[in-house]
Amino acid sequence: MTSVNSSTSTSRLASLTARSASPVDRSDRRRGLQLPLGIVLFVVAEVVMTGLAALLGGPWALLLGACVGAALGIGGYLLIVGPIGGSPGLGLRGRGKLAELAVGLVLGTALMALAVGLIALLGGYRVTGFSASPQLLAPLAIGIGAGFLEEILFRGVLLRVLDSWVGSWAALAITSLLFGLIHMTNPGASVLTALGLVVEAGVLLGAAYLLTRRLWLVIGIHIAWNTVQGGVFSSSVSGTGEQRGLLLAETNGPDWLTGGSMGIEGSLVTVLLGFAVGIVMLVLATRRGHVLPSVRTERRRAAGES
Repeated sequence: MTSVNSSTSTSRLASLTARSASPVDRSDRRRGLQLPLGIVLFVVAEVVMTGLAALLGGPWALLLGACVGAALGIGGYLLIVGPIGGSPGLGLRGRGKLAELAVGLVLGTALMALAVGLIALLGGYRVTGFSASPQLLAPLAIGIGAGFLEEILFRGVLLRVLDSWVGSWAALAITSLLFGLIHMTNPGASVLTALGLVVEAGVLLGAAYLLTRRLWLVIGIHIAWNTVQGGVFSSSVSGTGEQRGLLLAETNGPDWLTGGSMGIEGSLVTVLLGFAVGIVMLVLATRRGHVLPSVRTERRRAAGES
């Protein structure tokens, strides 16, 4: 069931992006200003999000904080790429937003379900029952907060701007590394788990952005990845602590199989699965002409052809 869902999601993804992906636009202005502004935006939105949750208390406050932080992130991003950047590409605008978001949610759910299924087949995860009172708001808040704010910073600002300077491959490598390093501040994180996120999420999420050159697909994947991991499979999300989701489960085996304190996403199974899907997306993005050399290389080629 899960394998079929994953295959169907990939097919829908390819057909969707073939119809609605925006053309690559590197005409943005003031790239050197967009980078620090993007970082400031991320910090401010994170402070507001966590501040509201701490001030009001409770899971509803956590969800409210995530929604407010996401709204600040979207507004700030539109300002950065609009009046400041000269509106390069589509980013968060254009037709087909809900379709791309929906495909991302389906794909993120299918990937997490497939990872859990494989881990279960290897003896690392076993469902013991269903929770009578699942805690769904906290995983959803984690999904919304990280899905919007981290993607706006890492893919919407860093990857997009670096892509204009050093090319898509170098930008993908740099942002994937930074994405893994920032998660080393999470409880239970280590160098190995950070490297796993570099290979797994950094490549997968960066490839999803390059495929569409917009943020909705990658935001959907990220939201579903976090929400389903904690809200359905009762796993810790990036080391944020064990969640009580819909399924009651036991994990058995070494950390490389179960993910340890980092949760299911820390499993080698999930790392390899995320990396494999990311590679497929990069192949599709390359075929669509969305994986580009640096601006300097483009100019040299243009000069040579002329």
